[in-house]
Amino acid sequence: MKVGVVEEGKEKLKIELDDLTFANLLNENLWKQKVDYSACNLSHPYLANPVVTVKAKNPKKAILDAAEQALTDAKELRKQLSRE
Repeated sequence: MKVGVVEEGKEKLKIELDDLTFANLLNENLWKQKVDYSACNLSHPYLANPVVTVKAKNPKKAILDAAEQALTDAKELRKQLSRE
């Protein structure tokens, strides 16, 4: 998966992803962390990639924590499905 930094500031970070599903999952996990602001924007369904915007005290750490949470959730789901 490609990730590109669109805009970077002290308390704001915009990243462009090539996967809308992961961008939405990342946005959902960011809101669970109680960041100041998080949004996933897709300007055109076929011609643009989704952009996730995060405003927090440390936006890079917030994004990394949200991605780790997604990985943990996926591992837990895999465990539960393999038991059944």
